[in-house]
Amino acid sequence: MGIRITGMASGMDTEKMVKDLMKAQREPVNRLQRNKYSVEWKRDAYREMNTVLADLQNSMKNLRMSSSFNKKVATSENDSIVSVTSKGTPAMASYAIEVIELAKASTPPKVEFDPGTTDPKTKSDSNFTLTLKKGTETINLDITTDDSLESMINKINSSSAGVKATFFNGKLVMSSEDGATFNVSTSNVNNNFKISDTPSSVESGGTEAIFKINGVEYKSKTNTISFDGMDITLKQKNAGNPLVISTKTDVDSVYNMVKEFVDKYNAVIETINKKISEPKYKGYQPLLDEEKEALNEKTAEKMDNMARSGILLRDPILTSGLTELRRALSTPVQATGVNTAFDTLSEIGIGGPPPGKYAYQENGKLHIDENKLREAIRNNGEDVLKLFTNYSPEKTDLNKKFQESGVAERLYNQLDKIMGKITKEAGASGNIYDESSLGKKLKQTDEEIERWEDRLKMIEDRYWKQFTAMEKAMSKAQSQGSWFAQMLGQR
Repeated sequence: MGIRITGMASGMDTEKMVKDLMKAQREPVNRLQRNKYSVEWKRDAYREMNTVLADLQNSMKNLRMSSSFNKKVATSENDSIVSVTSKGTPAMASYAIEVIELAKASTPPKVEFDPGTTDPKTKSDSNFTLTLKKGTETINLDITTDDSLESMINKINSSSAGVKATFFNGKLVMSSEDGATFNVSTSNVNNNFKISDTPSSVESGGTEAIFKINGVEYKSKTNTISFDGMDITLKQKNAGNPLVISTKTDVDSVYNMVKEFVDKYNAVIETINKKISEPKYKGYQPLLDEEKEALNEKTAEKMDNMARSGILLRDPILTSGLTELRRALSTPVQATGVNTAFDTLSEIGIGGPPPGKYAYQENGKLHIDENKLREAIRNNGEDVLKLFTNYSPEKTDLNKKFQESGVAERLYNQLDKIMGKITKEAGASGNIYDESSLGKKLKQTDEEIERWEDRLKMIEDRYWKQFTAMEKAMSKAQSQGSWFAQMLGQR
């Protein structure tokens, strides 16, 4: 940049004149910058919709799994004799339980030492090796003068010896976890913890529980057993008088899962419907930085929001996507094994809004008839399961695959397609430039802005050269005029 002379000879505000001239020259760049803001807003709006759709898809994980519909509740005829909780999917509707003997706990193999102290912080007075041997496995633990009785116990408990140590009432007790005998030995029998070479006792006492389930006898070391997806606790003997454990579909669990899906689906389509019907305000366009600076913050924010509104008005990707989601939910499931009396959501109590003056405003929201849905889950649980989760093995005929698939499977796949279209248009979150349509457009706009900025720099330099030349010429003319005036004055 050369020397710039600013109105010294002419008296004109050259800097302001150049700035005013450049305003007109910058108009093409301003249009590009506004367009860039609009594209960025549209990209961000698309990505926001993709986040909403992905959240819905992720929430449908359980709805696509048969196990989610097979949850059972198990109840006992008499909890004081046998109690039960269901943790899986029991195969039968009832189980006859007869408790012949209850299990009694045994005393595990153990070794007991008297360290002669009541303080677990007492430190070792020497370095020694503590050896724990169980069967063919030998574990050596190095105990140093930095170790206290407490830290030695921690070393034992964190080892793989299968021996646990405790310090209680002044006694150091080591016991076997699995009932196998073990030996304790030390490299220094004179240690102040008074640990010596000692074999453990053997497991003593204890009896196994003996019980029958549906006439088949079983044994267990404990009174709590896991059987066919149930945790059963034996409490009293009832030999010769078996009681019944009954299982049935966990209606509340399945109903709540379906209701959570419906609520999430309704929230998502409400969000999308608002976006595609958002009003567009003509005459408002993105503000440039200098325009924002000239306004107060609230006014600038309001004008930007007006310009941003309607960025996805009647968007074809989202509009057609909502149509496809409704089709996935409303089309009957047509597949072998699917009960035609339960092949649509409406037949289990999930449908559109009740008829009325404002029903059209629901825009595809789902409504639940709670009594009808609960009854379907309770009495036709297998049919409800297939309606949601039926899987089609069809590979080539996509229309057939759609018809045979359960509504949850269809919806999941349709969400995949919609999000794929949006990603192709707007890219993935976090990417500034990518191969999406809007990403390419942004890159091209930035490149065009950069070219224009270079061009404007040249134009501005040319203006300054012209004004500088004018100022120099006027300054020279003024100097000559002064000289002539001085010469004439001397005569």
